[in-house]
Order: sequence, then structure tokens, then C-alpha cells
Amino acid sequence: MAGRGWVRPWLQLVEISVSAPIVIGVRTARMVATGRPPGPKERRELRRMVTEKASAFSEAGWIAVTRPPTDVARYVGDVLGPVQRTVRGNRRRLTRL
Repeated sequence: MAGRGWVRPWLQLVEISVSAPIVIGVRTARMVATGRPPGPKERRELRRMVTEKASAFSEAGWIAVTRPPTDVARYVGDVLGPVQRTVRGNRRRLTRL
């Protein structure tokens, strides 16, 4: 079956689209709750947010330009991988009780 290779990228996109709003919501709620100016914990989180995104998208871009897309579904999954891992890690870390 030719479509089986697209299951991984599709699931990655689903996880990103479900987890990203959760992460954004939690981070926004924490920023609003702490007031202005943000405390040391919130500043660390904001720095982490920026550096994680830059790192994940840089890695995805590097994969996109250095790997030839012989199998397009696998290629898309490989490019989405760094972003998915970052979003998943953030969701798990930020929603821990």
C-alpha cells in the first residue's frame, strides 16, 4: 500500500497541531499570572522558548537542504521530527503537575 509511508508525517502533524496550542496556552497563562515585569523563572522560560524554536527550526532546515528527498514521505517525517520533538517535550514539561 503506497500511502502507508505517510502515516508517520501525518501523525507528527497531528501531534504538533494538538500540542502547540496547549504549550502556547500554558506559557501565556503563566506570563499573565506573574504580571509585569516577568520574574526570573518566567524569563528563563522565555529564553528557553526562543532558543528551542530556533534550534528546532534550524535542525529541520538543515535536514531539508542536506538530505535528498528520495522517499518523500520519509523526507517530510525527517524534516518534521525536530519540531515535533520540541513541541512534545514542551507539552510534557509544562503540563506536569
